[in-house]
Amino acid sequence: MRRIMSLVLTVILVFSLAGCGSSNRSDSSAGGAKVTSGADQTTAEQTGTSDKTDKVWGGKSGETCGDPNGQYTIGVIIHTTTDFLCSKLKAYTDYMGKEFSVKFNYYIIENFADETYLAAIENLCAQGVNGIITTNFSGTAVLQGLKICEDNGVYLGVGFSQIDESIKDQVYASKYFVGGSYEADYQAGYDIITSLIDAGCKNIAAIGYEPGITCHDRRWEGMMKAFEDHPEVKKAGEYRGLEFTKAVEDFLASDDTIDGIAITLLGIEYCQEPIKAAGREGKIKIAFCDFSENCQEGLDSGFVSCAIGGQYVDVVFPFIFMYNALNGTPLSEEKTEVPVNFITCKTGEEFSNYMTYLHKDGVYAWTTDELKQVIKKYNPDATADDLVKMGASYSIEDTIARHGK
Repeated sequence: MRRIMSLVLTVILVFSLAGCGSSNRSDSSAGGAKVTSGADQTTAEQTGTSDKTDKVWGGKSGETCGDPNGQYTIGVIIHTTTDFLCSKLKAYTDYMGKEFSVKFNYYIIENFADETYLAAIENLCAQGVNGIITTNFSGTAVLQGLKICEDNGVYLGVGFSQIDESIKDQVYASKYFVGGSYEADYQAGYDIITSLIDAGCKNIAAIGYEPGITCHDRRWEGMMKAFEDHPEVKKAGEYRGLEFTKAVEDFLASDDTIDGIAITLLGIEYCQEPIKAAGREGKIKIAFCDFSENCQEGLDSGFVSCAIGGQYVDVVFPFIFMYNALNGTPLSEEKTEVPVNFITCKTGEEFSNYMTYLHKDGVYAWTTDELKQVIKKYNPDATADDLVKMGASYSIEDTIARHGK
């Protein structure tokens, strides 16, 4: 009876979140795209559902990809599947899923609150998934999410975020935590500031996502360290929140000497129009994390001094850990989180190469044949260290060397 009541309450919570829309995320999605609830995505007729799924979703299901009749089903909790980054991430899982007989079920969250993640994990477990990959899930709530997975016999992997040091031992001790991956966010924050300095900027405004998301917090820390290391450069001001475009407008209205803007997420989408409206085109450069289709023009023109992204590959690492575990052949007894390089582009040529060799349709950092080398089913000698080496070598140059021109 308690489990039935828990399930009913969870369903009520999910639909109450769906009813909130994205009003509290104006400008706040990491990709700038409108975010909708996973329960609103596609009908059961489009995706195919079981009676168990119908009870959880009220006749609807989240987005799916990969092999619809896969041996395993892995849920992915993410904020969107439509922006430049996450649409590519989903395409990669579709590609891997079809090769490795895995169905991916995407649960689209409306915000990054702990209770939103926990509700998503509850619902995916109730659907009967074999594993869950969560993105940007951090803090001590990971322990609560892992407990839900343990109670349901479901594996958990984490992407785009590192497990907090305060709970790492507890998380690693669970047989249901398979591993995770995270980017060099601190270094990325540092690099976007120094790129502006190298481009001649003397008065730089710093803009970041509101505190609480590990990747953005670390990018912010890197930015602040770069300012500390370069006292010859003025910091025009700081803003952390959700109203990014307004923050740019306010900075430009209050200081006509600003010549650089650094932002921990998409830059062009939030900066270009305010700069144009202020009559400051050609006088301000920007640097940021997260690629978009507009990076090419910005880098070619010199408006963008540095764009950092390419992290769609992040999903590979928790997936490989999980797939090995599901097959009963974990890569190692010791749990591992893989540090993954960013791709840094400071010229239009670099971004063009990124698009050609890493991002265009049908092109991925590692082919499924290459991924088989880190799956014990195909290569009994595969180890977690092999994944760590992959994360460390990820670059445009490495991909060109492996895949050729």
